[in-house]
Amino acid sequence: MSIQNQQLQRLINNTYITKKRVSAGSFGVVYCGQDINTRAIVAIKIDKGNKEDTSLEREAEILKRLQQTPQIPKLHWAGKDGDSNVLVIQYLGRDLTHFMKTFRKFSLKCVLIIADQMINIIESIHKNKVLHRDIKPENVLVGKEDEENLLYIVDFGISKFYKDENDSHISFRENQPFIGTTRYASINAHKGFSLSRRDDLESLGYMLIFLLKGQLPWQNLQFIDEEDKMRQVGQMKMKIDINELCKGIPIEFGRFLDYTKGLPFKAEPNYKYCQSLFKKISQEHNYQQKDLIFDWDLGPKSERIDDKKKYSIEGHMPSSSNNSNLINNKISLFKKSKDEISSNNIGGSLLNYSQEQLEMNSLLKTPEQRKSSLAPDINRRKNRMQSVSSYNDSHSEIDFNNGSIMLRIQPSMLSRLSKISFNSNSRVNNSKQNLCLTPEQKRCEKKLSITPNSYILQITGQQQKTIARNSNSQQKLSYKKEEETIKEFSKMNEADEGIERQYMLLKQAAVNARFKKSIS
Repeated sequence: MSIQNQQLQRLINNTYITKKRVSAGSFGVVYCGQDINTRAIVAIKIDKGNKEDTSLEREAEILKRLQQTPQIPKLHWAGKDGDSNVLVIQYLGRDLTHFMKTFRKFSLKCVLIIADQMINIIESIHKNKVLHRDIKPENVLVGKEDEENLLYIVDFGISKFYKDENDSHISFRENQPFIGTTRYASINAHKGFSLSRRDDLESLGYMLIFLLKGQLPWQNLQFIDEEDKMRQVGQMKMKIDINELCKGIPIEFGRFLDYTKGLPFKAEPNYKYCQSLFKKISQEHNYQQKDLIFDWDLGPKSERIDDKKKYSIEGHMPSSSNNSNLINNKISLFKKSKDEISSNNIGGSLLNYSQEQLEMNSLLKTPEQRKSSLAPDINRRKNRMQSVSSYNDSHSEIDFNNGSIMLRIQPSMLSRLSKISFNSNSRVNNSKQNLCLTPEQKRCEKKLSITPNSYILQITGQQQKTIARNSNSQQKLSYKKEEETIKEFSKMNEADEGIERQYMLLKQAAVNARFKKSIS
């Protein structure tokens, strides 16, 4: 564990330990923690302290009242730890704003599920005499594990009981401080009126439109400060027409807002009617219950399918391919060096693949079959070596070197051959012609080539005789060098055949050694 994480760790009530910082706000910090006894993961909220009446104390009181309400986080422990107030509650999944960053906006199916569940949760809260007063996507979280299809409302820091123990409703008041989040707050909150059940549903209406369209009209306003922002947004909410606000989406969203705005301060909303508006949309679009799935539930499935495809391609290869991969990971005599591979990478890879196939085929053969297969290979290489000189007549030195891979000629052989075959093409041609002549023809050609011109002798006299003798001696030296070259070439062929034979023996020994290792 890092030093930073060790510094973040804090033991709460000798039971809960902070593990990782999750988020922070005006009230304090939220950590992901763990119960050291049960090993259960929890959420730990710690305020900044030094306050007489903190939001965490109020939230703890509200949560105690709502513990029997479904889709409300469970309260594990609440109290003082040093100078700080601490709240330990159920650890939940991501909030809706996290998914909005990915999807930009949700599908109609997804928003209809959110609307149905949120109306149920708000109704349950209201039945317990509680107003949330801050309905927004940040405070709507997805459940974990088996409850991934359920939504939870969290953060009751500014919540309030709207009825007392005698079931008496709170009184209506004006000039109240603004409560809530500017983007989703009700018009009554902007006017400074006391909030009631109708205002929770109005905030839900703005939230649903935002989730479906991806934005609200008052998000683009320019303002000086927070007070100016609240004033401008409130004025726009009062002036905007419902049809304009709900343009491009089902009109039932506008009817839902009209209904909530028209409710009296103390009136109990008709939650069933509100749900019927959104169920009507589902019926008009022929949505079945199985079709109503959260958008983020579809994402991981497709990712898992892609992962499976990728895994099947990269991780699960046929057994024969796995065997070839084992061979590829070992050093092989068949693999060419970088200097030997041509500039064409595709060709080089194909050559390596063919060599490995030869290795595998040789492993499956008996010793007698391998011997019989090696003999033609040696003869074939011998014939290729003997035809090098004729090949040089029609190809340049560069082409010859590039073709060495296909001919399987060692680089040392090429350098020796190039000294002989590329120094003088005419010399090689002359050596070929001399090989075809009989000794008598050669002597005749020598006599013809060194016979002095009588006319020149008469003019130059003795000086011409000297020149003829010098040319004769030079010609004899050139013939001698050509004969030595031919003899060297023939000796080299014989020596290289021995080298080829040794190479094949070493190659066979390497394959046999590898075959024995794989068996052991």
